[in-house]
Amino acid sequence: MSSSSLERLRIRLSQISSGRLLAGLFVFALVIRLVYLMEIKHTDFFAVLVGDGAVYDAWALAIQKDWIGKEIFYQAPLYPYFLATIYTLFSHDPLIARVIQMALGSGACVLLALAGRSFFSARVGLLAGFLLALYAPAIFFDGLIQKASLDLFFMTALLFLLGQIECECRRRWSMLAGIVLGCLALTRENALVLFPIIFLWLVWRFWKLRDRQLSMSLFFFLGTAIALAPVAARNHRVGGGFLITTSQFGPNFYIGNNARADGRYAPLLWGHGSALLERDDATRLAEKALGKRLTPAGVSRYWTGRSVAWIQSDPAAWLKLMGRKWLLVWNDREIPDSDEPIVYEDASLLLALLGFVLTFGTICPLALAGIGLTWPERRRLAVLYLTLLGIAASTTLFFVFARYRYPMVPILVLFAAAGIREIARLAKEKRPAKLLGYALLIAAAGFVSRWNLDPDENPRAMAYYNTAVSLERQDLREQAVSYYRKALECKPDFVQAHVNLGVLLAREGEIDEAIAHDQEALRLRPNDSTAHCNLANILISRGNPDEAERHYRLALQIQPDLEQAQKGLASVLEQQKHSAKSRQKKLERRKE
Repeated sequence: MSSSSLERLRIRLSQISSGRLLAGLFVFALVIRLVYLMEIKHTDFFAVLVGDGAVYDAWALAIQKDWIGKEIFYQAPLYPYFLATIYTLFSHDPLIARVIQMALGSGACVLLALAGRSFFSARVGLLAGFLLALYAPAIFFDGLIQKASLDLFFMTALLFLLGQIECECRRRWSMLAGIVLGCLALTRENALVLFPIIFLWLVWRFWKLRDRQLSMSLFFFLGTAIALAPVAARNHRVGGGFLITTSQFGPNFYIGNNARADGRYAPLLWGHGSALLERDDATRLAEKALGKRLTPAGVSRYWTGRSVAWIQSDPAAWLKLMGRKWLLVWNDREIPDSDEPIVYEDASLLLALLGFVLTFGTICPLALAGIGLTWPERRRLAVLYLTLLGIAASTTLFFVFARYRYPMVPILVLFAAAGIREIARLAKEKRPAKLLGYALLIAAAGFVSRWNLDPDENPRAMAYYNTAVSLERQDLREQAVSYYRKALECKPDFVQAHVNLGVLLAREGEIDEAIAHDQEALRLRPNDSTAHCNLANILISRGNPDEAERHYRLALQIQPDLEQAQKGLASVLEQQKHSAKSRQKKLERRKE
């Protein structure tokens, strides 16, 4: 047999071996996820969709009736359409969606392994894939009705394609990278920041190949346009404005950049944390402030202008806020949107064990060591640095949720795998001084990453509260009361839990306890308009209209446009007027 035939045989055997390893990685990742799914399947947290999960589920059902829709998208639309497709092909069963997401998450591990092979080596890639397979937050997100699972899949696909571009200068990879980036932007809007980064990287990467430079950049642009153009055209058709993805930039920018902001999500109005309420509040408040009707784009501009005005008025406070948000982006704490990882760890031994070992606070220091150890190859790895910093910076610009920074994770895992590989090489070469230096670097980075920035936070209380809200919306009042009580056991000063529990108890006829919870809410937060209004409603049922009137007026002093208080006060005044007339008639009869 000739040497060329032997070489072809060797390559073929290597490909077969590599394919089997990647298939094994996929199966391993999927089994891990399915075991986790079995552990949580019978919990209330699994059965009840909370926050955005409930919104996406309802949106998917609405899409099945009208695939075009009638309003400009306020939230990224790809995930609800993904859900609607699953519901159409199979049935309205979130379990099926979760299993499909877990298959996508397992595929993401394989894509990351392939990206690692392109940027580093086959061994580093395979190690990165297995790290992602065992990464606790990835397993958690794959099991939620939440778009983070698509974020991970598209991000790893983008990294795979960038790796292919680095190895092979082919236009098809560039166009596919653009399409994937467009899809990522339709699940995670801040991913649009990656378009100029990757476009300019392509220009720089192929600077000496002028014909390739133009075509690679152009095909990347065309790919992105192919993914985004249908959504932009659809938004223009239904709303008459030009919005590439969604109209929530302005409200989100304001929420993350105002005098009260602390780097985390806080709704425009207290207690109105759902996306639908946020959109309605943003529109109503903006139109009231400007005294005219506004398009979704106009609403976005109004809130953006408010933020810019505050930043210009107090740049020092804004820079301090940005510093805090930057630390939150790199912190080990997985800041939840609605679903809290800790209560899922309570229900899953697998997630609890992996959450103790392999978290953001583990991966991030290892990635820092990996960046340092692979720095001699920085020119070839430049796109990874730029992409990582782009996602981190765009997250910092708004506010921090774990899922907002989630697209950073695959890049960090790649560098963590490279770091582990290089540290093993240093140990084999017996270079203790360098090993000690990187050990100290990892320890210092781990300490900073795990620094508790919110010591008073009680994540279990918020998880129980979110579950109670969702149960209440499904009219499962008894279960909702139970979870509100659990939330208050964890956090006795949880004002909104007191308020909501008071309303539920009043409906169930537990008037004395309802009053006690509203009074406690007002003791903790005297300017809570909802608590004043709820207490007034109960006092009316108790036959105490004068005291009810006082609380309605206090509610309206705090929030003049609170419709429930306006109607309640009008009803009380009408009753008082009617009572006064009745008393007057009685007096007149007596005189006669």
